[in-house]
Amino acid sequence: MSSLLITLFLLLSGTDVDDWKWRPGVGFVNTETMERKSPEEFHAYGARLSTERRTDDALEVMSLLLRNVRDRKVQEEARYLRGKILWSGGRFHDACLALDDFLRRHPGSAMAEEAKRLEMDSALSLAKKGYAGNFWGSVPLLKWIATSSEMGLDLLRTTLQRYPREPFSSFYYFKLAEFLFDEKELDAAEQELKFLLSEYPATADAPRAILLLGRIGMKKYDSVEYDIHGLKEARRHFARFVEEAPLLSKISPEAADFIAESLPYAKGKIAFIDDKEAEKEFRVGEYYRRKGHLRAARIYYEWVRKEHAGTTWAAEAGQKLKELFP
Repeated sequence: MSSLLITLFLLLSGTDVDDWKWRPGVGFVNTETMERKSPEEFHAYGARLSTERRTDDALEVMSLLLRNVRDRKVQEEARYLRGKILWSGGRFHDACLALDDFLRRHPGSAMAEEAKRLEMDSALSLAKKGYAGNFWGSVPLLKWIATSSEMGLDLLRTTLQRYPREPFSSFYYFKLAEFLFDEKELDAAEQELKFLLSEYPATADAPRAILLLGRIGMKKYDSVEYDIHGLKEARRHFARFVEEAPLLSKISPEAADFIAESLPYAKGKIAFIDDKEAEKEFRVGEYYRRKGHLRAARIYYEWVRKEHAGTTWAAEAGQKLKELFP
């Protein structure tokens, strides 16, 4: 009776993975409860442990399968699930390595496409989280010094170069550019976006790329002593977004929704840029007026009134022309 109660307790409370052993011709046997599982059942057991957030136990189950079962299908499924477990457990560097191993060994697998997506996602997450792989990264108080996004960025770029034609490749190119933008790596972000537009012009990420290029121009204007070149670049990209909106909306319902949501923002930025450009030209005219060069001042006032008619500076320029040339 007491042995039956012990067995029932072990079954209800969950068993230790260390208790499972491989027995050739039998399968996996729990040495405490004598429960048996086939390789397929043991794989399902590992998957369940993963959903319960018992990551280390789930990984140990996959390791037992890979060490002991030579069946190719079992090996394929165990390698894939190992990578997915590492990804879901936030161990992104190890996930990249495991998923890469799976794809090299099983390139024709039905799970290959999803494995590529998980590898890209792991690399991106690693860039965001940072990776401390040197000596200082092993010292808890100094880990933040050694943490860098470079490992994740390198892995993401490598994975994208290896798998450039997946349904989600353009999405991760955009996410790469977006991350660089957030990190204020504006030139690098711009380069990735221009590549995206040249290689993936008919994807839902194309309009996102155009809009982000406009935002990069605005950042450059804000960060480099109000550099007018950044402002002009921003205007060019926002104007392209507005002009190509009808065509880009046909790419997909996702693209159409994004464009409809973003058009007011793009138009608002164009109006803002027009106002800033008008202000700059008006102030040049003011400079010449103060210096007594009225003919030069007139050229700038007339330019502002003609080219930036919808701005407050156009009204100011018109007033100056009336005062100086009645």
